[in-house]
Parts: sequence; C-alpha cells; structure tokens
Amino acid sequence: MIKFRITFALLLFLFLLTAASELRAQSYQPETTEYRYWIYFKDKGKFKKDDPMTIGSEAYNIAKSELSDKALIRRAKVLSPEKIVSYDDLPVNQEYVDKVKQLGLLPNAVSKWFNAMSVMAKKKDLDVVKKLGFVEKIEGVHYLDNANIPSTKKIVGDYKQPVAKTKYSYGPSYWQNEQIKVPELHNFGVTGFGVTVGMCDDGFAWRNHEALKNRNVLGEYDWIFKDDSTENQQSPNQIPSDPMDQDGHGTATMSTLGGFKEGSLIGPAFDVDFWLSKTEYGASETPVEEDYWLQAVEWMEAKGIEVISCSLIYKPFDKPNDEYDYKDMNGRTTVIVRAAEHAAYLGIVVVNAMGNEYQTQPPSIVSPPDGDSVIAVGAIDSAGTIAFFSSNGPTSDGRMKPDVVAMGLDDYVATSYTASSNDTTYAYESGTSFACPLTAGVCALILSAHPELTPMQVREALKNTANKKDKPDNVYGWGLINAYDAALYYGMFTSNKPEMGVQSNGNKIFSLYVISKNPVDPGTVKMHYAVDGSSDYNEIQMELIEKLDNNMTGKYYALLPADVKYDVIKYYFTATDSQKSVTTPYSAPQRFFFTKNGTTNIELY
Repeated sequence: MIKFRITFALLLFLFLLTAASELRAQSYQPETTEYRYWIYFKDKGKFKKDDPMTIGSEAYNIAKSELSDKALIRRAKVLSPEKIVSYDDLPVNQEYVDKVKQLGLLPNAVSKWFNAMSVMAKKKDLDVVKKLGFVEKIEGVHYLDNANIPSTKKIVGDYKQPVAKTKYSYGPSYWQNEQIKVPELHNFGVTGFGVTVGMCDDGFAWRNHEALKNRNVLGEYDWIFKDDSTENQQSPNQIPSDPMDQDGHGTATMSTLGGFKEGSLIGPAFDVDFWLSKTEYGASETPVEEDYWLQAVEWMEAKGIEVISCSLIYKPFDKPNDEYDYKDMNGRTTVIVRAAEHAAYLGIVVVNAMGNEYQTQPPSIVSPPDGDSVIAVGAIDSAGTIAFFSSNGPTSDGRMKPDVVAMGLDDYVATSYTASSNDTTYAYESGTSFACPLTAGVCALILSAHPELTPMQVREALKNTANKKDKPDNVYGWGLINAYDAALYYGMFTSNKPEMGVQSNGNKIFSLYVISKNPVDPGTVKMHYAVDGSSDYNEIQMELIEKLDNNMTGKYYALLPADVKYDVIKYYFTATDSQKSVTTPYSAPQRFFFTKNGTTNIELY
C-alpha cells in the first residue's frame, strides 16, 4: 500500500509538471503580454571588444575599480597578467541604457560581462529596439527553479551520534558529513577558514537561526527588491511582499554548506566567509529569472568569492523567445551556462545541482550543470544508491554528467519556519539542492588546504578521488566524493587555521596539524612570528606532540614565552615532507595570521 502511494504521488507530480510546462508554452503571447528579454549592445561606447586594455589606461582603471584585491588574486591564478582585467569588466555604456529607457523600457538587470540589459517588453517594443544602431541582438530571459523535492522523512524523538573519534558533535547531520569523509578534515583543523563562498537562492534567514547567526557573512543583496537584506520581507509595508517561506530554500542550502550548532547541525565548511544573493522570487509563477542570477554572480565575483554554490537550475521547456531543448544542453548555449562558464574562467569553483528531472531518455540534464567547467552534483541516499529523482547525462555533445554525487536524500538542514530571534527548527530535505552545497563545502575545504589550486584542479581532485573514478557513468559520474582524499590529492597540507591557548604561566601555545601521505621531517615544522608591525620574523622550532600514521601526519606546537610583549603578533608556519614544502597561510609572509594581545582570536590578513 505504501509503495502504491509513493508511485501514485510520483505520477501525479510528473503529470502536473508536464501540464505546467504545456500551459506555459500555450499561453505565450508576445503580441499582448510583456516578457523579459536581454538586449545586447555592440560595444561599450568608445571602448570596443577587440581594443587592447593597456595597464594604467583609462579603460583599465575603470574596469579595475570595482574589483576587490581578493578577486584580483583569484584571477591571477588562472589568467595571464594582461588578461586579469578585461573589456568584460567595463561597465555597460550608460548612454545606451538611457536611450532604451526613453522608449519606456526600464532595466531589470544590467550585465557588464554580456554587455546587455534585461527589460519587460512586448513584441512591438522589441521591433523599435532592434532599429537602434548600438543593439546587437535580443534574446528571451529564461527561468530558473530550485533543485529540491519534498522529503517524506520526519524528525522523531532524540538523536544520538554514533560513537566516533570526531572533534565535533554533528547530531543528525553526522551521516551526510561522514559519508564524504568530512569529519577527518575537521579533526585536523581544516574547516574552510580563509575561503569565500557565494550563494544564490530564494533568501537566507541567517541572522536568527542558531546554526547560522554566528557565521561570517561579509555582505548580502536582494536583487528582487534591491536592498541589503536577503531574509523574508513579508510585511504590509513591503509592496510587493515576499510569500510565506520565501527564504526557506536558501536557509536550508546555506546551513548544509556552512551551518554550525554542535549536537544539531554542522556543515562541511562552517568557517568560510559568505556573500549572499537573493535571486528567486517565490511568489512568481515563473520561480526565478536568470537575469537576477547573472547580476548577482557578477557582483559576488568582483567581491572575491572563490566558490559558488548554486541549487538553481534551468529547465529546457521554458519560454519566451528561445525554447531550449536537449540539443541545447551542450555547455555553451543557455545564458545561465555561459555566465557560469565565465565565472569559472575568472577562477571561481562553480558547483551546481544536477537537477531533479529523474533518469530519462533522452537524458534529463538541465542547465547550467551542462557546463564543461561546472561541477554538476547528483544525489544519492545514505546507502550510496542514486536518488530516484537525480537527473542523468550525458550532455548533448557527449560529455559525461554528473561529475560527482553526494547525499541528497533526507539531508538534515536548518529551516526558517519561525520568526523567533533564536530559531532552533530543523527538518529533513531532499534534492540535488542539498548534494550541491555539501560538495561546494568540500571544495572550500580543498581550497583552504591548497589555496593555490585553480577551479579545474579542484574538480580534478574531486573526481579522481571519488569512488567510481575508474568506471564513471552518466548516473553517478565519477562517484561519491571523498573530502579527505581530495584534500591530499595535491600533496601535504596543514590545518588552515591554527589553535591558540594561554598556559597558567602566561606562555602562549600555538598548535596545528601537518597532514601528509609522505614522511614529514619534524625539524622542518616551524612557526615564524613578528610583533607590533616589525618585518623581522623570529623562528621557533615546533615540537611533535601527537604522532599519527608513522611520521606522516602529526600535531605540532610552539610556545611563545610570556615575556614576549606585543599589541599585535603576526605569524605563519612552514613544513616539509619528502615531496614538497608548504607555507601556511599560502603566500606568507605577504599573508599571515595575527592575534591581538589579550585575546586568543586568530584572524587572517
């Protein structure tokens, strides 16, 4: 009887999905109804696409002005010096935007990467726009949906984590972390510290939930209502107002990646910095427009994000203008995949849910998971079996997808059910929506261990350490990810954040782990420190206090005597195994940890 109910519910869901797509297609009436369109421009005024951008020129300085130092550093990993800042970074010519506005068409979004603006327009308006000499082409704006489905699992009774040697108590989130070997990295102090993650979703109730309110959010923006709050704005004073649970999906995905509440929920990368973008309007019958997403990713890229976790997908049946089909799932056709590929080109690790379109023929792959540089994540259950809803590949040009899989059936997540100032509610949720942030969190852990890696190297580490790497397919991809092995794929690393304490005699003790597959020479593990702005570093030989795995992995400490006085101390660490040497933080002493006297807080410069 239970099997019958599940089958009937599944059939009903597919019927409604098909009916909705047909209704949307049938109701497309561009002559009488306004739709969103992208208007592409031929140039950026006096700046042309093929013009060289000489360092120090007016164009170069204009383009560079909105890029953070972290964005420039990230780009430098993947681009040659003359390409770090380019024509794509120049703002759209305001004169062109104003001339379109004079036709009564107001911009919903403006993209400097694509040199385009989106507007609401009828066909007769577009006929006028096409005659403007600076317009190159016009395309329809398409719609995105979030990649989750309702879970049937309920929270019943108390939960006890299995007895295991873990540094933290994960509560019910233990299984989704343990399956991908995250606790091993947490035990060694690899928690995502120093890495910046961007997220696009329906909103984030991070200020009030116990698992999120202490996370480090650097900034947020609501691209729908154009303000600085991404939480639900359901209020009589807010017109239009958000619907109920507007921020539910984003709260859940953010917590899956980086939540932290011991005994309840811990995400893989709970120490990352966040930039958050609200891009999905739940009240619309078209869940979210891609123009919000594109604008948000451009903004967060300039801020310096290194990983983007996106649980939004484009379904090929949507209108207007360009009605995409499976043949277009080739990694270069849809606007959303072109934007995702450009983000990866600029050095961002792009992680996207594979979609919940079921295993079908022709393949059910959607966009942007069809992107070659996009890490597409399918969903499995706790036993490692593919979830019944997880989409399949290949892409229409024959590339294998998904790339990897992670748990996406009954993941334990934070919710936004209450308006309490201390929300303590949780739920089980399903969908590739949640396999995606688990994987993005692991990507952040890999980068925190190896900040020098490019997006393609992170992808390689994930795929070549997954459990089906020797026989990948279009259901599981390269298989279930392994965070610990992936972090070691490019060699030794240390805790990405050391620990600091004060002994009873006033001595400061600094400790960190050195993790390697090769023998480590204990004599090479050192702490280097300078006080109060000095550039002269002192050196301390660190002592091995906990030996693991012969001489390959161990915990080391250094003592800073109480008579060393400082207002600010800056420091970094070095170590060598039989294959390589590492410096923590990466590129020290230009970058370094620092601590202010009287505290044990560790910050990164």
